[in-house]
Amino acid sequence: MNRSMLLTHTRSATRACIILLFLMPFPRGAHSDAPAGRTIAHDFLELEKEFGAVKSHTDALDALLARAKSRIRAKATSDSGEAVSALASIGAFLRDEGFRTRNNYLLSKGIEGKGIDCDNYSALYVAIGEFLGIPVVPVYAPNHSFVRYGFTDGTYLNWEPLEMKALPDSFYVRKLGIAKESVEKGVYLKSLNRREFLGVQYNSLGSQLMARRKYGDAVPYFTMALSLHPAFAAALHNRGTALYALKRTDEALRDLTKAEELDPARAVTHNTLGDIYHDRKEYDRAARHYRAAIVHDPTMYAPYYNWGIIMKTLGKDDIAKKLMDKAAEIKKQYPSR
Repeated sequence: MNRSMLLTHTRSATRACIILLFLMPFPRGAHSDAPAGRTIAHDFLELEKEFGAVKSHTDALDALLARAKSRIRAKATSDSGEAVSALASIGAFLRDEGFRTRNNYLLSKGIEGKGIDCDNYSALYVAIGEFLGIPVVPVYAPNHSFVRYGFTDGTYLNWEPLEMKALPDSFYVRKLGIAKESVEKGVYLKSLNRREFLGVQYNSLGSQLMARRKYGDAVPYFTMALSLHPAFAAALHNRGTALYALKRTDEALRDLTKAEELDPARAVTHNTLGDIYHDRKEYDRAARHYRAAIVHDPTMYAPYYNWGIIMKTLGKDDIAKKLMDKAAEIKKQYPSR
C-alpha cells in the first residue's frame, strides 16, 4: 500500500511459476526472533492501541492462529514445491476466513472488517509462519510488502500474498521501477528482520496520522521507524513531508535529500523537494526535481503544474501554459493522483 505521503499536489495562484529459477541467497539470521507464543501480528496490535486496538482484536488473532494450526499442515522444508504448497495453504486459509484486499493502515481494523492491505497480509503470513514454525519473513518494496520463504541452504522463494503466487525479484524491480542502487543499499527487496518490520508498522501509523493532518504527532512515529530501519526511504520521505507541513523546512530538506539518495526513483520525493526549492526561489533546482518526478511517475499532475508556475514566474508564458494544460489533462485522466 502507498504509505509515502504527498503533502501538496499543486500550487494555487499564490501556492499551488517456474519456482527453481528464482531461488536466491537468503540472509542468515533473517528468520523470526519472536518471543515464544507471540507473533509479529501481536506486536502490530500492541502498537495500535492508541489507534483503537483492544483486547478483542488480540483474542480474534489468537483464535485465527489456532484455526490456522488445526488446518494448515506444513513444516520447514528445503523443497520448493512444499514451500509453495505451505504458502498457498496460508493464502487459502486467509481467503476462506473472509480476508480481502483493501487499503487499510490498521491490522486491528482489518481483523475486525476483513479488509487488509499488503503490509497486514504480510504480517498475518509471517505470524502464521511463526506460529507453525515455518521460515516466512517480510520483504519491503516501494509502497508494497510481500513475504519470502527461506531454505536451509540460504536460498529463498518470494511469495506475493495479493496474487497468491511465487514471483522473482526481477518482477518487482520491473513493475515498481526500483533503482539498482536502492537494492544495493538494502532499501528494497531485502529480507526484513523483526525490528525492521516493526519499523514498517511505525511508518504505517505515522501515515495514518498524516492522513488526518496531525503532522506533529506523526513525526515521532517516523523517527521510531527510522531508528528500527535506518535505510527506510519511505519513512524519511514521510517525516520530511510532515516537517515541511510544520514549516520546519531545513529539517525537511535534510530528510528528503537523504530519501532521494536512498530511492532516486520515488516521484513524490522529487515533487516535494521541488516545492521546497520553489519556496526558496531556487527555480533551477525546483524544475530539476519536478522533471524527475514526471520521469518516474508521469501520472502525477502536480509536478507539471508546479513547473508551470515556475515558468510563469520567469515570464515564459507559452511554456507555462503547455505545462498547466498537461497538468489538467493528467488530473482528468488520473483523478486519484
